Amino acid sequence: MLNAFLSGELSSLLEAVKKDDTLDLELRGDSVNIYYRGGSIFKIEEINNSFSISFDTNYCTEDSASLSRNPSPAEAVSNLPFYKQAMDWWFHKHPKYEREFQQVIARENNNHGKISNGTDYYIADIEFADGSARFDMVALKWLSNGAVRKDTSRISLALIEVKYGDGALKGTAGIEKHLEDFQAFLSDREKVSDFCRDMSLVFSQKCRLGLVDGLNERQYDVKISSLDPEVIFLFANHDPESKILPALLKEVEPDKYPFPILVANASYMGYGLYAEQMKQIKGK
Repeated sequence: MLNAFLSGELSSLLEAVKKDDTLDLELRGDSVNIYYRGGSIFKIEEINNSFSISFDTNYCTEDSASLSRNPSPAEAVSNLPFYKQAMDWWFHKHPKYEREFQQVIARENNNHGKISNGTDYYIADIEFADGSARFDMVALKWLSNGAVRKDTSRISLALIEVKYGDGALKGTAGIEKHLEDFQAFLSDREKVSDFCRDMSLVFSQKCRLGLVDGLNERQYDVKISSLDPEVIFLFANHDPESKILPALLKEVEPDKYPFPILVANASYMGYGLYAEQMKQIKGK
């Protein structure tokens, strides 16, 4: 499948993604998803030695019902504006701001030229799900300092939970629940080691596909260390007058967890992730 994207029958889809900043291509092991505004616009699978592209027709309204559920690569590219329009109209009624925000974060930190090259995190995956492990974003912490950036082994794992708006802080999926889930996953050292190897390969393949800016080929073969992982909470559009978030953060007991718990802060207004802007939640 990698070769098909690089120089085969799926290459037109890859070129469309690279020319369109609103699209995001994510590797899923035995399949690939292309996202638009945080929703999967195309899923590509290999079935019986051929590639199948599928579009979720649940996004279609009556005006776009004629769109093919299984377009060819050529049809997917030529009709891309119509597929996007169908999703625009659906998202107008059923907004998914958190997922859309995640995709913007991935773009700003991975393929936005000098800005991406200057941030301290690359995004390896969004909406990762494997069994009970579910993470909004999986990142490589790779400091932009010249000496560190040249060393493909000085990279650590960062797991990111995104909350969009203070309304997302309510309910059963609170901060403490996420921390317990992170701990359950990170406590299995063998599983984490395998996961780091997998994400290293994913990131290397994304580099080869041209989906990451600012790195040369000598920097493609990265090695994410399973030591010293960190957990990051990214609270988007928090209302500073709201008392919900401060109250929840006060309830966190960081000494219970063997990993640093960080809160991402913007560098003025923006989506770049910088180590200096991370605020660690410390014990009392």
